[in-house]
Amino acid sequence: MSGLFKAISRQRSTVDMAGVGREAITTQFTKGRLDTSGAYKHLSPVEENLLADFWEKLLADFDKPLKEVASDPVVKPIECDDAAEMSKAKEIGESAPFEVFEGCMFNQTVEDKCRELGIESEQADGALVPKYEKQMKDDTLGSAMWSVVREDHPDVLMLRFLRARKWDVEKAYRMAIAALKWRMQENVEEIIWYGDIYNDASLMWKGVSYAHGKDKLGQPIIWSGSCLHHQKDQSYPQLKRYLIWMMETLRQLLTPPIERVCLIMDLTDHSNANMDWPFVKTFLKFLEAYYPECLGICIVYNGPWWFSGVWKLISPLLDPVVASKVQFAQKPEGLLKFIDEKQLLQSRGGKNAYKFSYAKPDPEENKLMFDAEGRATASKKLDDLQAQFIQATIDWTDAKEAGDDDKFAEALSRRMELSDQVKAAAQEKDKYTRARHFYTRTGILSDSVVDWSKLQCP
Repeated sequence: MSGLFKAISRQRSTVDMAGVGREAITTQFTKGRLDTSGAYKHLSPVEENLLADFWEKLLADFDKPLKEVASDPVVKPIECDDAAEMSKAKEIGESAPFEVFEGCMFNQTVEDKCRELGIESEQADGALVPKYEKQMKDDTLGSAMWSVVREDHPDVLMLRFLRARKWDVEKAYRMAIAALKWRMQENVEEIIWYGDIYNDASLMWKGVSYAHGKDKLGQPIIWSGSCLHHQKDQSYPQLKRYLIWMMETLRQLLTPPIERVCLIMDLTDHSNANMDWPFVKTFLKFLEAYYPECLGICIVYNGPWWFSGVWKLISPLLDPVVASKVQFAQKPEGLLKFIDEKQLLQSRGGKNAYKFSYAKPDPEENKLMFDAEGRATASKKLDDLQAQFIQATIDWTDAKEAGDDDKFAEALSRRMELSDQVKAAAQEKDKYTRARHFYTRTGILSDSVVDWSKLQCP
């Protein structure tokens, strides 16, 4: 066995060798430098080897039906009969409709609101998005995996689960499989397909949560104003759908080495009427189990005096890793530790004059989604590149097992090159399988490039 693999085998006596030395999030802001250890293209030899171990397990189960692959339990944060709740909401919306926000009625979707405003496409039925077409070829683990990777580098996704489980390959693998199963249960691919047009209109018009600007580490800032949220304003299934759509959309704003977001939980004007425990439990579960390692820092801003009691109830629900990223700030000075004043909103003590205003769909923005031939061509190209990536990964893991440094390095270089090609091909297919949304309509996101100046007020 060669020198590199001998060194790795000695270090593998403990998984703790991976992830060693990662700086606390507050330290990173103090230094003004993002800690990229354990991230894509920033792996130590030990971490590289553990990633290869993860892929070996994945490839061994690749052609098995997903439901037959062992995993952690798929836990629902809230026991809810979605179909019954949606039926109840529909009944209320039809028999006793009430306005929620600026003309948006209870249980009214963005599509409903657009029809009311005369926003319809040139299609025969005026549809803004074509009927959903499943993109997974079969029910295997491999198909499920690619449906989740989408426009990410494949390793970026795997590394999230490895870091979340402190580089314990078995635990990370079982966690990842559970997340795949959850996505199938929640029809996440379909949510992505339809985008925000099936979201609750009031949630979109309010701007309950939106991304704008970046913190001092370059992480996108998510502004979430609790005073705008009321549990009675929408059904739980609609709230859950909105949350999944939001988290999937935010993934598009992340490009290595930026793999996490800065979440501002703005409690200005918060009252007991804004508390929504089902939402809190759902959001925390999503962060911990299904979207791990997506949160860089969470800043709880301007909480009322009594919020400390609420925090005592919430904190035990938090995963320790998530809890370590929560900071508190009562004044703008507290936010300025993490956000440059040019990025901080004027309403919160900064110099950025931006105010959220929902950008409504353009009638023809999803024209490519109606192009079945174009979608088939993009799918074929992506399928071919994914197959090449898998073969390069097999060569890579085989070289690791054989202890062949040269073949290992050669295969690693080849799969990194293919990973870039897979990502580019997936972005092209995305135009045919994901409805455009706020961040594409406003020009903030264009061909994977994020430019906040496109929506920057003077």
